[in-house]
Amino acid sequence: MDTTFTTPDFLSKEAFAYWDTLSKTSLERGKELEALNLKLLDKLVKKQAELFDSAMSASNKVASLLGEGKLMPELVSEQSRLTAEFGNKVLAVTRETGEILAASQEEYRNWFEQSFKALTEQAQQAAASAFKPASFFKAA
Repeated sequence: MDTTFTTPDFLSKEAFAYWDTLSKTSLERGKELEALNLKLLDKLVKKQAELFDSAMSASNKVASLLGEGKLMPELVSEQSRLTAEFGNKVLAVTRETGEILAASQEEYRNWFEQSFKALTEQAQQAAASAFKPASFFKAA
């Protein structure tokens, strides 16, 4: 039995078409990942800004309390209340951030699964177009 080996033809039109499709799909999937990242970043920055705003508001309220000339027990009581409010806000923002991250985890998993499947199929097609199976001949 004779075996003929054919050199992979990476320069054929068919191979170029598959590689072109693979490249375009990779670029599209990369853009989708960029969109996911920006969406997550936007949500996290909004939560961070919300927390910063609360901190500044609490600081302003404490500063205004000191300027009102209230007695020490009343100041301490009011400051404790503001501290508790801010602590609750921190916990709420932390919980909401966790929910955002959990939701984005599912989006990232879906993106990865779809991308891996599409790119694997296209890479196999591109490789199959370049690598032709060897021909086997029986001796006459």
